[in-house]
Amino acid sequence: MVVSLFRRFLLVAAILAAAVPLRAESISLEVQSSSVERDRTTNEVVVTIELTPEGRTAFENFTQRNVGKNVEIRLGTTVLLRARLVERISGGIIRATTKFSDEEGRKVAGQLKRGTLIVLQNVEG
Repeated sequence: MVVSLFRRFLLVAAILAAAVPLRAESISLEVQSSSVERDRTTNEVVVTIELTPEGRTAFENFTQRNVGKNVEIRLGTTVLLRARLVERISGGIIRATTKFSDEEGRKVAGQLKRGTLIVLQNVEG
């Protein structure tokens, strides 16, 4: 009787788990510094973001957990980067190349001062 109830419970739990979509993982990362430059190969505006030591560790752990998934990095409502993670990223340096104009790149880099939080989230599609 107890085994039968336990099996039923497991079956119901498995069905519910399959029916409930997974929540996106989201973390906030603290910025150490940022700069804006042009990529030497593509000539696109690039905003380079350096994370704090704690942010570096959180970023590396997040990227390891989410290899193969699409991720998005945002500053408020501004999307800085969308990409598919193909491997764990270490070092805590993010190069955002989201087709910024010169002015947009300077504005974003100006907002990314020490202590600013950016959001890293895995996204579908």
